[in-house]
Amino acid sequence: MKNGIPVVLCVGSDKIAGDAIGPVVGDLLTNVFKTRCFVYGTTASSVNGKNLSQYLEVIKYAHPSSPVIAVDACLSSLYGAGEALVVRGGVNPCRALTKAKNPVGDLGILGVVEANSGSPLSTLMSVSWVNVEKLCYKIAFSLHKALSA
Repeated sequence: MKNGIPVVLCVGSDKIAGDAIGPVVGDLLTNVFKTRCFVYGTTASSVNGKNLSQYLEVIKYAHPSSPVIAVDACLSSLYGAGEALVVRGGVNPCRALTKAKNPVGDLGILGVVEANSGSPLSTLMSVSWVNVEKLCYKIAFSLHKALSA
């Protein structure tokens, strides 16, 4: 069992509204709530498909005994937009675009930004920013409360 200070890996890009859940949650945890955890992924320094493997290596060596909570956006036909899902075994970053199944994290938090459609990129680009902000706040506040208990 891992018992170090938790690592929150916030995956996504602030360049696409529907993919910004991770970096905005990272900003909130770091700048607003000042949560006692290590945060990787903010709007200033995003963790995305291009640099994810480098961040995973850093986390592996810098925080070997820390649990990793991965936060990402997702599209879902089963759950409504605005829902936050907690999943065991982490999340599959970039799955909407690449269909790859490479889970990261010990625990995952998925922010459902919209229903799954035939065009994931178009859907992610057309998501309401106001709804994304509300969902980010809900996730960050819940994480802060859970990690501060």
